[in-house]
Amino acid sequence: MTFHVSRLTNDALKILYVALKESLPGSHGGAVHVTEVAQQLARRAHDITVVVQQKAGQAAREKMAGFDLVRIPTRSNFLLWQLESPMRELITETKPDVMMERYYNFSGAALRVAHRANIPTLLEVNAPMLDPRGSKKYVADKLMFGWMTRMAREQATFAKRIVTPLAVTVPFPELRDKVREIPWGANVEMFDRTRLKEKEIGDWRLEINPNNKRVVGFLGSFRSWHGMREFYQVAEKILETRDDVLFLMIGSGELLEETREKVARANLQDKIILTGAVEYARVPYYLALCDVGVAPFNTQVHPPLRVGFYWSPLKVHEYMAMGLPVVTIDVAGLNNIVRDGQEGLLYPENDLEKMRAAILKLVDDAPLAKRLGDAGRARVVEFFSWQKHAELLEHVLNECLRP
Repeated sequence: MTFHVSRLTNDALKILYVALKESLPGSHGGAVHVTEVAQQLARRAHDITVVVQQKAGQAAREKMAGFDLVRIPTRSNFLLWQLESPMRELITETKPDVMMERYYNFSGAALRVAHRANIPTLLEVNAPMLDPRGSKKYVADKLMFGWMTRMAREQATFAKRIVTPLAVTVPFPELRDKVREIPWGANVEMFDRTRLKEKEIGDWRLEINPNNKRVVGFLGSFRSWHGMREFYQVAEKILETRDDVLFLMIGSGELLEETREKVARANLQDKIILTGAVEYARVPYYLALCDVGVAPFNTQVHPPLRVGFYWSPLKVHEYMAMGLPVVTIDVAGLNNIVRDGQEGLLYPENDLEKMRAAILKLVDDAPLAKRLGDAGRARVVEFFSWQKHAELLEHVLNECLRP
């Protein structure tokens, strides 16, 4: 099975986008990323087929906004590398000009099949391909005599190009010339304060913030490396002396119930609002109630971040798109998105007193908060939108097609 590629221009491409670790639709980071990339490439007139997993039942197909969606039954994420047969059938059926696969340690079936079929391939890497020494995956790889390392190297070798937010996620120096850095983005149309319904915002404000307090928001996963424990400590400290501040924590995760218990023990239910999981389309309305957005990452508790802050954080981009000034840690990879004193305020990682001071500075200085928020909106529209991501990705896809 061999397909010969002759397309060498920016004409519409037929793209097969394989993301078997993900399931769609969804509101978590991976699902949002896959959906936005597919939609934005479709808006640029490309023909997109997205392949994701289905935990049970038969293979299914449907139309999503702008692209075709194929769900492949999977028994386990650890067995995704075995799915060459359905990948071969899909490639034979769709005859793509180029194939993209979202990297996962135990995947790579689509890359292998496309490589044998002489189809140009792009590998999308959104986390370190190999976890650092001492991590669980590092230990597992040693127990498997380096099988995971060999699988990672194979995927990187077969790919014509590799896209990632940070080049060091690819641990093979001899393959770095294939790497193109492209950050994630925000949907700057969906996360646009001017496009939301004012009456609906007003109704939500009456329900959540009837006393018109200043609102400090957190959006994302309730995980230790997202800084949820540290953020809660700072919120509790601020609320010891401030009755004019409300904390709105949007999302869910492994630390949600722990946080609920802390809020209940401190009797802060009317000062710290926990929304739980939220439908993605409703997130802009919650952020519209906020005056400040906080991204209190704690990289020290997440071993993969030892390679650098590879994460291209959705929450930060979405805060900025909504015109919110951002408070986050001062580390490389974040401080080139949010610049201190320009789109937000930065503090040394794990310095809770300086996090508290930065939050209160924006709470108490509304003109400063607005200036930083407006600058953040302009910056994310220009450099960190999904539209910009798709434009840059299109260039790389066309690189894949060149001899």
